[in-house]
Amino acid sequence: MTFRKKIAAQMYSVRKEFEADPEATLKELKRIGFTAIQVDGMRGHSVEKISQLVKKYDFEIAGMHIKHDRFMTDLDGIVEECYAFGCKTIYDKYIDDEEQHTEGYRRTKAKLIEAVAKLAPLGFRIGVHNPEYDYNNQIDGRKVLDYLTDPVNGYGVYSEPDTYWMTIAGENPLESFKKYSGRAPVVHLKDYRSGFELADIKQNLAEVGEGEVDIEGIVRWGEANKVEYYCVEQDYSRIGIFKSLEIGFNNLLEIGERIQRETSQ
Repeated sequence: MTFRKKIAAQMYSVRKEFEADPEATLKELKRIGFTAIQVDGMRGHSVEKISQLVKKYDFEIAGMHIKHDRFMTDLDGIVEECYAFGCKTIYDKYIDDEEQHTEGYRRTKAKLIEAVAKLAPLGFRIGVHNPEYDYNNQIDGRKVLDYLTDPVNGYGVYSEPDTYWMTIAGENPLESFKKYSGRAPVVHLKDYRSGFELADIKQNLAEVGEGEVDIEGIVRWGEANKVEYYCVEQDYSRIGIFKSLEIGFNNLLEIGERIQRETSQ
């Protein structure tokens, strides 16, 4: 697969634009060069409408982000939505704040493993995305993300590591990614610039390839460890969200294509 096809736009980046005009948003992402997106909710639109637009603009689906409470109560509805998009890779977006405690983590893991047991035979992959507190918090002596992705009776939950939140938690993203070799088919790339408060995402979040995260090192790791999609995510932008995404796309494309050329020689 060409590296270009591995670059996906994480739709949380354009949540406001998508809510206001989903077709114009997808059209602009296509203009930038994206051929894949990661779905992050319908933002008030119907599944039927959005799935039709995705087909119209010929986007691949690099997994689907699903709200935590739906994994707890609406697994059948999640499956129906996935089939509408022709996607069988689904992620718990993040554990709700009220479930950020020991019993909540245990409930979450039990539900995710239950989903794996039910859906893996149908070809589904179930995973979990991490905010920074999944590294700062622990359960049974394990960081939360490690605990959630530890296999149970042969059933495993995939990781969807996020470079920005790892950095905020004080992790080295490249070293942390190595723990999930073969277990992270989709990764989130967000960049970071130092010199601001850790909580000041509007200042310390940089365009992908413009900050201090070792994006090239992560891509080299990813190409050796079966990463299928690199999701460019930009929670906030100081220069316009589409401009930020375009900078990130172009930087990532240059890095990825160069690495592919080197490894094919």
